[in-house]
Amino acid sequence: MKGKPVNKEVREKIKYAKRHWPENLKKYQKYESLLGKRNSMSKTDPDATFMRMKEDHMRNGQLKPGYNLQITTNNQYILAYSLHHNPTDTLTLKSHLSQFINLYNKHPEVLTADAGYGSEENYKILEDKNIKAYVKYNLFPSCF
Repeated sequence: MKGKPVNKEVREKIKYAKRHWPENLKKYQKYESLLGKRNSMSKTDPDATFMRMKEDHMRNGQLKPGYNLQITTNNQYILAYSLHHNPTDTLTLKSHLSQFINLYNKHPEVLTADAGYGSEENYKILEDKNIKAYVKYNLFPSCF
């Protein structure tokens, strides 16, 4: 029993796939290597990650390519800054703190941060470095 004849439309799709898939596969492998551990990236700025921006005037939660900027200050002077691919602050404290220590050869004595930095890993890092931390626990009720 012979198989059904392949119609012209299917033949054209197969030819298109054979022509374009190898180059697309290479392109997607390049994107995947640039992506690293992130779950998104901008094709026009491969270092940027898609994040929900707070200043979105339409209030529709659009994702836009961006960076997570961290700043260390003391008496309103900027001492250090770092850019991160991670949209959440929880994952930036460790590397930002390491950068600060590399710049000044010491760690801060006191650190104040909002609940976005509150995680068990971050509390442990601060405790191990004997940094007095004022970091709200991220699941602490906001009514207090």
